[in-house]
Amino acid sequence: MRDSQHGGQGEREAGGVSSLARSVLARLSQRTVDLDRLPARSETDALARAVAAADPGQFQALRDALRRRRVSEAELVDLYFPTVARKLGQDWADDTLGFAEVSIGLARMQAVLHDISRDWFSNHGAGPDSATALLLLPEGEQHSFGALVLMGRLRRRGVSVLLQTGATPDLVQGLLRRRGFDCVLLSVACEEKLEQSARLIRAIRRTVEHPVRVVVGGAVLERCADVARLTGADLATSDADVALSGVALTGVALTGVALTGVDGAARRVQRGGA
Repeated sequence: MRDSQHGGQGEREAGGVSSLARSVLARLSQRTVDLDRLPARSETDALARAVAAADPGQFQALRDALRRRRVSEAELVDLYFPTVARKLGQDWADDTLGFAEVSIGLARMQAVLHDISRDWFSNHGAGPDSATALLLLPEGEQHSFGALVLMGRLRRRGVSVLLQTGATPDLVQGLLRRRGFDCVLLSVACEEKLEQSARLIRAIRRTVEHPVRVVVGGAVLERCADVARLTGADLATSDADVALSGVALTGVALTGVALTGVDGAARRVQRGGA
């Protein structure tokens, strides 16, 4: 496991910005950011290192550089942070980052998310005819960052979203009896939560009187090829555009939204057997 004082973040220069960060700043200053594609890996890798660095100035320097290139705060959250979060998780799994560094990185991104997303965490933009989505994190699921990013982006596009953490069958059935939803999205990180997700989906099927699309997304798709079949979901995908296709989303543009909080470069779709 990497020591937090290890010199692998690049040689430090005056002003507290690493040489790696300075090289990325130079590249950013030389080109126009194309927001129709995912960020370059070099950019998200640099952000991952900067956000987890002991010196907060490294992250702030890169954030300022993106702002100067007219990358909005919303685009920072939507396009960069999901990939950075996955990078931090992979580095921890690979033992190249320590728990403290990963925790610092996620805490900094979460702080930015809450700071710039206050309005996104209400349904004020949703009208009476808006599509409605129930976003579930199964009980015990600790990986909520991606779900928060997804919720904010869907709400900014006029979808009424209810996020329920710690979801149990009884809790979900109570929600569904009180109000209707056009779709239910489950965010699942690990295979250990698949059986729990299957119980949730069975409870959903027993409760709703009309067909409702149920979609599973999350990091579990990277580890398991049969998520839709194992859980009974209609679909398993990391792309919210795919997940919500066919749902009444009048006027809502969702292209490129990652259901899992992970970049949607590979549109991996698993369909249920039903």
